Amino acid sequence: MRKQMAVILALLMAVPVVIAQETTGPYPVSAPTAKAYVILGKGIAASPADPMDFMIVKFGIGRFISPNGTEINLGVLIADEDKYRLKKITIGDGHATGKIYANGTEVGSFDVSSVMKGDTEVWAGTMDLNGNNYNLYVIEGTRRIKASELKDKVVEYCKNNPNDTNCRNKVYQYCQNNPTDRRCRALFRAYCLRGHMDDTRCRQEFVDYCKENPTNRYCIPFELKRAKVYCENHSDSILCRRIATKITTFCQNNPDNEGCAEVKQLITSRPKLLSKLQTLRTRIRNLKVNRVSAGKINATKITSAVNLPVSTELEGGE
Repeated sequence: MRKQMAVILALLMAVPVVIAQETTGPYPVSAPTAKAYVILGKGIAASPADPMDFMIVKFGIGRFISPNGTEINLGVLIADEDKYRLKKITIGDGHATGKIYANGTEVGSFDVSSVMKGDTEVWAGTMDLNGNNYNLYVIEGTRRIKASELKDKVVEYCKNNPNDTNCRNKVYQYCQNNPTDRRCRALFRAYCLRGHMDDTRCRQEFVDYCKENPTNRYCIPFELKRAKVYCENHSDSILCRRIATKITTFCQNNPDNEGCAEVKQLITSRPKLLSKLQTLRTRIRNLKVNRVSAGKINATKITSAVNLPVSTELEGGE
């Protein structure tokens, strides 16, 4: 899988360069830089009419920053031996749609949603390609953040959060040389929580972190937040039932966990989420969760919090 990931990533990184060459002729400008790797994986596209009619697919989507500073979403698809480009991509939280192109001509589209199976993320959905319809399943590969990338994310976070005491003394240089340091990992998680969970490197960080800190306030709603679009469209699936049962059982026994407040808010704000699991949905909505104590960030407003106290909120039991 690691070799396949390298192939997908290499192709994904080449897409912006090729498109720039197409639009500018011989390449005279700087290539777009990668902002986020949204999907990097390998899987199967199977015909609904004949499950034995299937293709092996390699699938990658990234968010890039163009030389003029604008964001663009681009991707690549390899279906068996045929290569395609993905454009007109819309990226949501756990959901992505877009158009498929071959030689500049639109030849299909895709619509995929994220769901966790254990500690593995799967993007499941549909694809039409060259006039044929497929069920699409892409298994997200493991792509942890590299030391040089960690430095850049810490720089970005600390630039936007200068009052965070963990950002003192040029911590970004320290983190490049000590990428596994507890403070550096906590700073990266703080960066991720500022609206960057569409990046597979952030999601992998939380998969690793939540294995060791399963009761952390950010880990309790993690699976449900990743699967919210999937569980709106397939709320009676075994996967969604398992996620809901796990959360309900935990929060009934641990009403003081701030993550349970976020789960309840998520259920309340999305009427279709787990709508076919009425008993479990009702149990979650009726949870007697306590409000966050004074001086701490409200779990239902974590994405808008300005000064995240990294040392107390994100280090957990490391």
